Amino acid sequence: MFTGFNRNHKLLHLFLILIFLFLLPGSLNAQQVIGLSTGYSFFPSVKIDVPEEYIGGEKVQTRISTVGLAFPIAFKEGKILILNNLGYRRVDFEWENAPENTTASTLDRVISINYTMFMLDSLSEKWTMVAAITPGLASDFKADKVTSDDFTLQVIFGFIRKHSKNFQLGYGLAYMRDFGRPLPLPFIYFDWKKGEKLSAKGLVPVDMALYYKLHPKLDLGLAFRISGDRHHGDPDIYSGTDNPQLEYSEGTLSPSLNIHLLPWLHLNLEGGYAPYRNFNFLDGDESAGDYDLEKTAYYRVNLILGM
Repeated sequence: MFTGFNRNHKLLHLFLILIFLFLLPGSLNAQQVIGLSTGYSFFPSVKIDVPEEYIGGEKVQTRISTVGLAFPIAFKEGKILILNNLGYRRVDFEWENAPENTTASTLDRVISINYTMFMLDSLSEKWTMVAAITPGLASDFKADKVTSDDFTLQVIFGFIRKHSKNFQLGYGLAYMRDFGRPLPLPFIYFDWKKGEKLSAKGLVPVDMALYYKLHPKLDLGLAFRISGDRHHGDPDIYSGTDNPQLEYSEGTLSPSLNIHLLPWLHLNLEGGYAPYRNFNFLDGDESAGDYDLEKTAYYRVNLILGM
């Protein structure tokens, strides 16, 4: 493991938890109800942003591939809606100048697979109860067998209040197994519209987006998002570590273009700036190296078949 240059990102990790608990895999503002989606993100090769005496000039290129399947189930004449989502996310790392037999030379991919059951229960005209559970696996999947360290679990419970036809506000508590000592964490959600063209949604402060409908087939967007996940590694590969874990996280600021090719076919093009990206290597829950990546531009493409 990298050693010698650790920083504390506990507050940011709390926010990262919320974004995975509250949302179906993918963007809050492109939440899919039914259909199939696939996406690809590319971050060019950049250096690890730490003093040279701690690291040998390693550079890393990152590619992210995602696939999602979503389908709803309704009960009580639509008053209770359960949104189901199966998600797959693979992050590939390609290193330059990485010395042999180091974490950098060994870490080439991590994979997340999860299922989310997200329930919306209309209690009244103004109040909706929300509850979700997301079991999953997050690992490099190189070991011979799956262990308990590969499993992840997130749960949320809260309420959304409709203040007007153009504004909703939600709040509640979230739980995540993979954050040391389990603690309930608060969240705040908003959904705002102004007329037929301007809208904003967000989970403060980790996923906030503003959209303008330029044309029935074209939306312009501007979003700030933080995302990431924690993965278990094969102990036989990462020598000197009993329980290797990797938290990879990224924060992006990006304009986007949503193209509605057909009522059931949508293309999202996103290109922007990543002011924050981080590797946090752990042995169990103890940090074994916490490293930021240099700031960079990036691009992302998503294709959605459905609604």
